[in-house]
Amino acid sequence: MQRGKDGRERGVIVAHPGTQHSYWTAKALEDTGLLAEYYTGWYYKPESFLGRLLQVVPRVVRGRVERQLRRRHHSGLPPRRVRCFAHGEILAVAASRLGVDGWLGDEILHWRNTGFDRWVAKRVATLRPAAVVAYNSAALKTLSAARKVGSLGILDQTIAFPTAAQELLDLEAECNPEFADSLPVIPRWWIDQNREEALLADLILTPSEYVRESLMEIGVPGEKVVVLPYGVDLELFQPTAKATDGIFRVCFVGQLSQRKGIKYLLEAMKRLCLPKSEVVLVGGIVGSGLALRGYADVFSHVPNVPRSEVVGYMQRADVFVYPSLWEGSALAIYEALACGVPVVTTPNAGSVVRDGMDGFVVPARDVEALAQKIALLYGDVNLRKWLGQNARKRAEQFGWNSYAARIADLLRKRMPEQERRGVASRQQDARS
Repeated sequence: MQRGKDGRERGVIVAHPGTQHSYWTAKALEDTGLLAEYYTGWYYKPESFLGRLLQVVPRVVRGRVERQLRRRHHSGLPPRRVRCFAHGEILAVAASRLGVDGWLGDEILHWRNTGFDRWVAKRVATLRPAAVVAYNSAALKTLSAARKVGSLGILDQTIAFPTAAQELLDLEAECNPEFADSLPVIPRWWIDQNREEALLADLILTPSEYVRESLMEIGVPGEKVVVLPYGVDLELFQPTAKATDGIFRVCFVGQLSQRKGIKYLLEAMKRLCLPKSEVVLVGGIVGSGLALRGYADVFSHVPNVPRSEVVGYMQRADVFVYPSLWEGSALAIYEALACGVPVVTTPNAGSVVRDGMDGFVVPARDVEALAQKIALLYGDVNLRKWLGQNARKRAEQFGWNSYAARIADLLRKRMPEQERRGVASRQQDARS
C-alpha cells in the first residue's frame, strides 16, 4: 500500500460493524483504487480455516452452512483488504436469532457498536488514511480519530435522523397497538450519538433527500450533506418473462414490521380481495408476529433468504410494494426496479422511484391510496409492462459501477490535494 512522505496511507478505510450496503461501498472503492482496508464485524473467507474445515463436512450439511455463511462474503473484495472485529457482531446476531429485544437487545447493540468504534479508531490513529467512511451509530470515536490525524471523516447516514420518525412511530403504536411490538424503540444513546456523529463529520453521505432533510432539521449544515443514492447488482437482478398462469403476484422483501408499513399492505390486499392474486412476504418477522395471524389467508411467508435467492421472488412479481414509514433508501426497491417490476412505495422509503413513471409514490400510512394503485396495476397489464420497462431503465442509472464512479469523483474533489495525487496513483495502478 502506498504511503506519503508523512507516513500516511493513501487509501480510504470503510468501517461497518455489520453489513448493510458496506460491502458494495468497499468494493466500489476497491474497483477505483481507493480502498485501503475494509473493517467489519464478521466476514466469511472461504480460504480460511473455517472454509477448509467445511470441505470435510457432509455435502448436504455443508451446502446449508455455506448458504448462510456466504451472506457475509463478497467475491469482489480481496481477502487481504478485510479485517474483522468479530465477537460483538457474533453476540448481536445470536441475540437477534434468539429473539432478544427490549433493553437487553439495545445494550448488546450498543456494546457491539462502541467496541467496534473504539477498535476502528485505533486503526485510524495508526494508519492515518486519506479518508475514513464510517456508519451512523458506530462512528463517533472513529470520526474523532480521523480529525486528530487530519483524515477526511465521512459519515454514511443510512437512515433518516430519528426525530423524523419518533412522532410517527408513537402514533403508529397508538393507532395499531396489535403491531406495536414490531416497532423499534429508539434508545436515547442512539439519538444522541447520531447527532454527535452528524455534527462531527467533515462530510455526510445520505442515500436520499428524505435523509438529508432530516439532518438539516437538527442543524447540520446543508453544504456538508451529499445525496448519494445506493446501487444495485444489475447482473444478478434482471427482468425475466412473467408466468402465464394469470395470477397477480404482489411481493414485499424486508423485515416484517410495522416500521415497514406491513399492515397497510396486508389491509389493502384484504380489502381489495382480488381474484387470482397472491401476496408473498420475504423476510424475518419482528416481534411476536401475533398480529400477522389476522391476515393468514392474505399472504404467504418466506423467512430470510440470501440475496441470490431473493431475486427469484422479485422476478416473479407483478408489483413490488414497500409502504415504509422510516427508511434511508431501501436496497430492495433498487433491486425490484432492476428486475423490471413496478414499485408502489412512500416518500419515507427514500427511493429513486419516479411517481407515474416506474411505479407510484403514495402517502405513508394511507391504506386507500395504496389499495387504489395496486388495483390500478391489477387491472392494467399494459400499464404494468410500461412501468416495468421504465423501472429497469431507471435502475440502470444506479448500478454499483455508477455508484463507484460517483463516490470516487466525490472523494477526489473533497480530499486535500496531496491525498488526491496519492489516490490518482493508486487508481492508475488498479487500471494497469
